[in-house]
Amino acid sequence: MSSQRRRTSRAAKLVAHERFGDAQLARSLQAALAQSGEGARYTNLFHTYPAALRADTARELLAAFPSRAVLDPFCGGGTVLVEARAAGRRALGCDVSPVAVRAARARCATPDDAQLSALRGRARALAAQARAASARGPLPETRILRAVESWYAPHVLRELECLRRGVAESEPALRELLEAVLASILVKVSWRVSDTRAAREKHERPAGTTAVLFHKRTRELARQMVELREALPPGTPPADVWLGDARELTVRDPVDLVVTSPPYPSTYDYLPMQHLRHVWLGDRPDAAREIGSRRLFRKGAREARDVWRRDTELWTARVGRALAPGGHLVVVIGDGRVPSGSVDSAAPSISAAERAGLALLAGASLERPDPGRGGALREHVLAFAKPR
Repeated sequence: MSSQRRRTSRAAKLVAHERFGDAQLARSLQAALAQSGEGARYTNLFHTYPAALRADTARELLAAFPSRAVLDPFCGGGTVLVEARAAGRRALGCDVSPVAVRAARARCATPDDAQLSALRGRARALAAQARAASARGPLPETRILRAVESWYAPHVLRELECLRRGVAESEPALRELLEAVLASILVKVSWRVSDTRAAREKHERPAGTTAVLFHKRTRELARQMVELREALPPGTPPADVWLGDARELTVRDPVDLVVTSPPYPSTYDYLPMQHLRHVWLGDRPDAAREIGSRRLFRKGAREARDVWRRDTELWTARVGRALAPGGHLVVVIGDGRVPSGSVDSAAPSISAAERAGLALLAGASLERPDPGRGGALREHVLAFAKPR
């Protein structure tokens, strides 16, 4: 039997147990994975992001691995980065989704009082303009409105277009935060059922309430950023968040900890589900760059598994290079589901890490209810170390 097959077989056997490896570390990993709290602190609840890592899980994993710098190459909305900043660590993250990067940067931001005052004032002025615009005549003819008009009531479209223009004309220091606020309400005020369901369900929304919600969300974000700012230990550096593919990851300086939750195979189509936000904010992401997408598995589960495994090996190899000797990689990932059964995510993840020269230290698994598709979803947390 080849060394690759020995690694895979051993991994498959290991993940059948609730805990394995170093006993103390495995208990810590399992306790972190079992967390179910939403982490209603700092900016964690700003801007919904599907399948985000639970904030309490991120906090406990960070506590188990002291470090100076934390990297999340699948940062999503930025939960790991927020908790890393609150712990006084340098936070770095990237994602292929412009929506994710925008949300993560806003969640990690800690403006001073003068900047916050300017942010609130600008949002108040834009909301007043949008409320006035909600009752004015026909809709303007624009490419954006033509693309999204079937998802919104006409007065909501007028308010959103006024807000979009005002945000785009704002000074750069405010524009990025206001874009994140606008992005956070685009699905809520639409006729789309939810972030994860593209079904259309019409409902009444009184004129002016979209503008009010924009102003309210800005004030909420400002309060949350103050809470995060006050929690930061002295000298905590700003977060560094960029648009990037984990399979092409490069960092200027090695990091000593990577905590990440890559896309679960055959679970979501992350980029397409953000379509409304992409159109409103002018984003043009390449959906073909998404790892483990559900639509790819619909085309052929066997081929999709092979692609997902190759992608897992690519990003894990990049992380291995980014880690300093003695550094750690912690991966939270769940099994996928296809009509023929489950898609094991643990064994290929372990195999990929070992190929990258990382040693498996411990792991834990548990089952969670899967309300979206019924049954249970098996999740894993795996910890690796790079030899010194």
